[in-house]
Amino acid sequence: MELLILVGALVVVCAVAFYFWPKVSEKLDDFQEDMDEAREAVEEKFEEVVDDVEDAVKEALEKLPTKAQLMKLTKAKIDELAKEVGIELDRRQTKEKMVAELQKQAKKAKQ
Repeated sequence: MELLILVGALVVVCAVAFYFWPKVSEKLDDFQEDMDEAREAVEEKFEEVVDDVEDAVKEALEKLPTKAQLMKLTKAKIDELAKEVGIELDRRQTKEKMVAELQKQAKKAKQ
């Protein structure tokens, strides 16, 4: 008798699963499509942001002061200008070395 109850319960579970599986499968497919669309939207937006940042850095690099103008600035201001264009300088260096390093890295970044 217990075996018949167990088999009956198994048949009911299989029937319910068979009935609901297409609906569950469809929902999973819809969810996957939504996730794919969201991923594509995020990737597109990310690429736009990266392009905007690259353009802003290039523009800032082109507007960097000349060596003579940089030499009139303080080391702190030179470091600040460098950070604005994504260049890290060592403020322990002399002003001359900081300016040379800034120009070197700016030239490399422009290429």
